[in-house]
Amino acid sequence: MNPSTVPNAARRQFVPPPPPRTPKAAGTRRLLLDLAARLFIERGYSAVSMNDIAVAAGLTKGAVYGHFRSKGQLLVEVIRWKHTEREQSPDFLAALQDPDRALDLMYDGAGREIRLLDVDAAAAARHDPDIAAGIEELHRERHEWIRNAIVGVADPDVATWLIFVLSLGIGMREAAGAPLPDYARLRTGLRTALDSLGEP
Repeated sequence: MNPSTVPNAARRQFVPPPPPRTPKAAGTRRLLLDLAARLFIERGYSAVSMNDIAVAAGLTKGAVYGHFRSKGQLLVEVIRWKHTEREQSPDFLAALQDPDRALDLMYDGAGREIRLLDVDAAAAARHDPDIAAGIEELHRERHEWIRNAIVGVADPDVATWLIFVLSLGIGMREAAGAPLPDYARLRTGLRTALDSLGEP
């Protein structure tokens, strides 16, 4: 059965990898996340094998599986890691204080990488229940995070969905190599849509 048609209650719960036990293992895990992210972004998730990641890291495939039980689990953890890395950047933290500047983040390079990974994950989730569960968990976390950052609108849930869907739509166009909409018009349109939700 296609995971996108499975009721939420019937979906499996995502199980993240256990934390690394030693500083060396933590360094290896970070290396694997970095290399996997780079390969997934450059080639696309479906074109990268666990063996490709092992070769790039100078490890055996078994060593990679010692950190991540599947390529799907690795993809979900790469996306989580990229979000965490981005949210700790000074530009991102400063943008939280200015909603207009926060909209600028939709077009930056770090956001583009995450959007490309999200598009690949969405496609893979149709056939991999583990990815579907992991992406659902990440999207819940992102939704809550964005919702808590939005102020000054009567319906922050709708505002969050507008931002979330717009970001994913931009990612789909980027993945397809299609031209992006004019930034100024897009920013004005989103600002108008958010303003139309009204003051709380």
